[in-house]
Amino acid sequence: MPREKLKVLLVEDNPTDALILRKKLQRDNSFDYDITHVISGEDGIAALEKDMFDIALLDYNLPRKSGLETLREIRKKEIKMPVVMITGQGDEAVAARLMKEGAFDYLPKREGYEDSVPLMIRKTIAEHRARLEKEEFQKEIALKKSELEKINKKLMDLDRMKSDFVANVVHELRTPLTIIKGNVDNIVEGYAGEVQPQQKEILSDIFKVVERLARLVNDLLDLSKIESGKTQLKKEDLDIVELAGEAMNGFEKLAKDKGIGIKKEFSKSRVMINADRDKLTQVFVNLIGNAVKFTDKGDVTVRLAELQDEVQIEIQDTGLGMTKEETEKIFDKFVRVVAEKKEGTGLGLPIAKDIITLHKGRIRVESTPDKGSNFIFNLPKL
Repeated sequence: MPREKLKVLLVEDNPTDALILRKKLQRDNSFDYDITHVISGEDGIAALEKDMFDIALLDYNLPRKSGLETLREIRKKEIKMPVVMITGQGDEAVAARLMKEGAFDYLPKREGYEDSVPLMIRKTIAEHRARLEKEEFQKEIALKKSELEKINKKLMDLDRMKSDFVANVVHELRTPLTIIKGNVDNIVEGYAGEVQPQQKEILSDIFKVVERLARLVNDLLDLSKIESGKTQLKKEDLDIVELAGEAMNGFEKLAKDKGIGIKKEFSKSRVMINADRDKLTQVFVNLIGNAVKFTDKGDVTVRLAELQDEVQIEIQDTGLGMTKEETEKIFDKFVRVVAEKKEGTGLGLPIAKDIITLHKGRIRVESTPDKGSNFIFNLPKL
């Protein structure tokens, strides 16, 4: 098997030492050495300007331009080649200075030092190549990182454009929907003349569809504001026990009509937090509303407990429940993983999660198919 060729620049003013080193390397089987010998630092620099070398063996004591000055010039020219200094001054201070100036390693010129040169070359070449590979790898990582950052920025810009587009469309839809809803209501009430029972039934269906569209429009507007960072919380000190109770009251009739219970289990009669009242009300309405909607028998239970630095709220139902796979995507936009026949925008839970996150809180869900779900969220206390 042919040996790898290795181009060596030997800068040595002593011809005897140079000959000894040349013979030693020629007898070494590690590489097929191609040795260029020069006797001065100036000649060494000139050789480097004409050709490329894998390694340089540089004598420390040279006439005119010293080995140290030559080393500095090599590094100044940014020649990526390991330089091993061969020096008769083997003290640690000189060694430290050489390494600081850019020498890869050094070898004291003691008796029999030439026997160590082949091993030193093998070691230096291996380490130098490892360093180059590491540098290339780091450059590649930096390049990939830069590319990913650019892609991420483009995606964020596109997401902002999408959110702005949705917000603009939603704004355009709100007014005509409000007008349609109002006019249908007026017709049903008889303000445009007598309405027959069959007509009233049709108008009632239209009214329900318009209401559903209005809810979707409002949800889209809320979501687009949150995603674009335009939502500003109007925080105030409030009693979350009172807020939760008020939200529950709004669902008592619906729960009663469905024949299910709606219960509260509050460990405290008053817990103060700093939050946006309207936004948190929206969270309670979304979560309790979902629980009531998907429960046909049993109870919806709202629990509230005061912990050390936060308050924990649980909204548990005995409804349809979900699989583990379904719970993993329940907070994704436009996802309705259960009860496809139930009406909804698929945005209530993502909006609730975003609002809780804006309050520096967190939300999770525990669920078992056919047994029900438990939505748990935590918020910081005052």
